[in-house]
Amino acid sequence: MVIAIGIGALIGGALGLRWNVFILIPAIILAALGTAVVGAASGDEAWLVGLTIFLVAAAIQISYLSATIARAVVVGLPLERNAGLALDIWEHMEVVGSDGEYVGTIEHAQSADRIVLTCDDPKAGGKPHLISVSLVDYVDGKVHLNKPSEKVVLEWKSAA
Repeated sequence: MVIAIGIGALIGGALGLRWNVFILIPAIILAALGTAVVGAASGDEAWLVGLTIFLVAAAIQISYLSATIARAVVVGLPLERNAGLALDIWEHMEVVGSDGEYVGTIEHAQSADRIVLTCDDPKAGGKPHLISVSLVDYVDGKVHLNKPSEKVVLEWKSAA
């Protein structure tokens, strides 16, 4: 029973990091079926199987909620350099190259090491683009990169 609850908690946490709440219904149904089959195969009493199903479903839901809250907290933090120095990089900030020329506007942080630029900019061609956080030199109201704007535009990757 303890192993089933632990597995349910791991599954709920993994689902909470990636998917929305609608994934819980099929996950709980599959977990309940799996728990019932294992319990019946083990010869457990019906009340014990029912209790295990209930506890596994509760573990999935609680760990899903915990992972969702953790994800929201982490995504809301500013991006960090590899050295651990916090960068105050936020959505809608202007990005400029080392030559001072405009590169784009930040749409959001895709991960701790990538920034997504909006697709609204003329240079973007209607597609969002990714740049690496390692290109950031400093932030002072604008995000200043350590490469000229032309070189950044040639090297950026399309996000779509």
